[in-house]
Amino acid sequence: MFFASPFVSAALMMLGSVTALPQPENGALMGRQSDCPSGSYRYNSTSCAGCPAGYTCNGGSDTPQSCDTGMYQPNMGSTSCIQTQPGFFTNQRGSVTPSPCPAGSYQPYVQQAFCYGAPKGRFQQQSGRSFLCATCCGWAATLDNNNVNPVNCTGSKPNAWPNSGDGCISSQTSCVHAATCAQAADGTCRKFSFPSLLAT
Repeated sequence: MFFASPFVSAALMMLGSVTALPQPENGALMGRQSDCPSGSYRYNSTSCAGCPAGYTCNGGSDTPQSCDTGMYQPNMGSTSCIQTQPGFFTNQRGSVTPSPCPAGSYQPYVQQAFCYGAPKGRFQQQSGRSFLCATCCGWAATLDNNNVNPVNCTGSKPNAWPNSGDGCISSQTSCVHAATCAQAADGTCRKFSFPSLLAT
């Protein structure tokens, strides 16, 4: 009993000192990463903000992460980016929408930052396409790259082999000169896929 009173007094003093310690605001612990929900980030010391379009936020960072090239995100509050589809590309980080490959080019793969140009003997008259069109007999695509429209061979060089890349020639060919070589509105044409192009 002689030691009971001082022991109880000391214990009460210790409990009092614990309850007197400063408490973290809003239940957040000192030094902890952002406690914002997924799809948002720590805007300042007291507020969370929705992740901007073109970025992702996992809730554990104070900085939104931009979508890489070949990816995009049109919506706010996202936790992942969307890969570009064939016929489209994004060549800048933080893209909100993908860009269609312009006429004269194409892209057969997903998640790409560029488009391939249509070489000699091939063309692409439309944007946003994943394939090439092959030239027809008597027609030529003469540019080294980015051919949009085939040329109708006439005059002193009225002939051309289909998709040979040699352009218009004067010598006779065994194929019949096609009346037209235009691409249909729905994109239909004599197609060349990218692997086929590599093999030729």
